[in-house]
Amino acid sequence: MQTLCPKCGQPAEDGLCPQCRMNSIRLIQFPDVVEVVICSVCGSQQIKGKWQFPDSRSIEDLAAGAAADSVWLHHEFIHPNIEVDLRKVGATRYIAGMRIRGSFMEQMVEETGEVPVRIKLVACERCSRMAGKYFQSTVQLRGNGSRPISSREMEECRRMAQDMADAGYRGGDQLSFIQDMKEVKGGLDIILGSTQLGRRMARAVQERFGGKLLETCKLVGKKENRDVYRSTLLVRFPRLRRGDIVSHRGSLCMVTGFDGKNTLSTSLNEGHRSCMSEEVSGEVRVLGNRADAMKAVVISKDDDVLEIMDPETFRSALASRPRGLEVEPGEEVEVVRTADGFIVL
Repeated sequence: MQTLCPKCGQPAEDGLCPQCRMNSIRLIQFPDVVEVVICSVCGSQQIKGKWQFPDSRSIEDLAAGAAADSVWLHHEFIHPNIEVDLRKVGATRYIAGMRIRGSFMEQMVEETGEVPVRIKLVACERCSRMAGKYFQSTVQLRGNGSRPISSREMEECRRMAQDMADAGYRGGDQLSFIQDMKEVKGGLDIILGSTQLGRRMARAVQERFGGKLLETCKLVGKKENRDVYRSTLLVRFPRLRRGDIVSHRGSLCMVTGFDGKNTLSTSLNEGHRSCMSEEVSGEVRVLGNRADAMKAVVISKDDDVLEIMDPETFRSALASRPRGLEVEPGEEVEVVRTADGFIVL
């Protein structure tokens, strides 16, 4: 039912007309000042009391974004469009000129204003702890008596550690950082900001490379009447590596992974999968590793043997043909050179 606006006398529905209602309520409110807290070391930004992972935005972009986010809008003010014109007025001070357009009760509304923006540079919790050499856990990666950790494994562990620390930090964990990473006699030490990160990292390394995991804790003090511990997580690498080609009881197998103390493998001849116990894996003979595979051209073939060209000497050589391998002369196959000759993968 249409009535008259009690203020202006214009037609209205249910009380005030749109214009008088718009004049009687606040649609847009600008704050007195906006403070943007940024870590001067890593560039992360504190939002609603929590530090956020730094991105590629400049300080000016962060200031403009904070000014736009700080504006209060009435819940019936729809389709807002906010334009920000930022100008610098000091070393850490800006003025954000704001122009806001939108719709209220099917009428277009535009309003302008200015918002002072202050940049506050501090050290975030993560950077403060890193500067203070803080740590909670140490992951020790060690080889065993039969073989050391290879440089390839060492480099992969470094990448895994950095990726896991960064992922935890992006997820909001301020203690997800690497305090130090150093090669020591027999392996690699990774010193970390939290025990949880250390446990996740040690388990990930064990799942990737196999071996044994042992955790020990040491009481180092008290904080707020609670005991404070530091953890050491030792991952002892197994004798075999993923990709190793081994000979056991006349059968050739390739190591494909690990399941606890057991080693998973696939037969190179029949293709079936098997699981070797810790005792069996200590008995097998290691012939080579898939990481050292080369391409070789097939010269001729029969049912059980391939004649290939040695990719280094270019002389012909013979190798057993895996069951089910379909290949024609002139095509390439992957081979690994061993003391017993070439093995076709």
